[in-house]
Amino acid sequence: MQSFPDIPQLEDLLFNVDAAMGATESHGALCGMLCAQGATEASQWMLYVLGEHEESSKSLQQAGLKLIQVHQISVEQMNDSDAEFELMLPDDDEPLEMRVEALGTWCQGFVYGLAMGGIKEDTVLPEDSKELIRDILEISRAGYVADNEAELATDEEDTEEDEVAFMEVSEYVRVGTLLIYEELQPLQSSQTVH
Repeated sequence: MQSFPDIPQLEDLLFNVDAAMGATESHGALCGMLCAQGATEASQWMLYVLGEHEESSKSLQQAGLKLIQVHQISVEQMNDSDAEFELMLPDDDEPLEMRVEALGTWCQGFVYGLAMGGIKEDTVLPEDSKELIRDILEISRAGYVADNEAELATDEEDTEEDEVAFMEVSEYVRVGTLLIYEELQPLQSSQTVH
């Protein structure tokens, strides 16, 4: 199973080509589009990520190759019950604030992707999906707020609690994304009569 490209490296590539979104946000957008419309062409998604470009450049090609890799992995993970679907977020050894921010950005991308995929405010959705999308929208607005800067990092228990909370929220988003995908894009094989 191939893994996602290195996020900081992809961020740099996207930054260099003046892309419309960064790495985590673009993955969120892709997952949102996949949930909204099922099969999503890499080219359609990449147009949103990279924006319009008059001519190709080496950096643009490199960014494009990495994005195609992200697209392949994501489609595979979302359609294969054995593949562990993952959110493309910074590694666990990165500072928590950075990961929280990345999760928020991922969720913004996801909500944007749903819209790009054709889901509007008035689209009739299954109740579970509607609720999950509302929650993901809330998470997209969240940033990391330290309770009290002065005692930051002095209390290991707090840090641990924050870690646990982050893990729970990102797991909620991960599982929620799969549930939304399943509800909106039932796999062909699962359309048997219940």
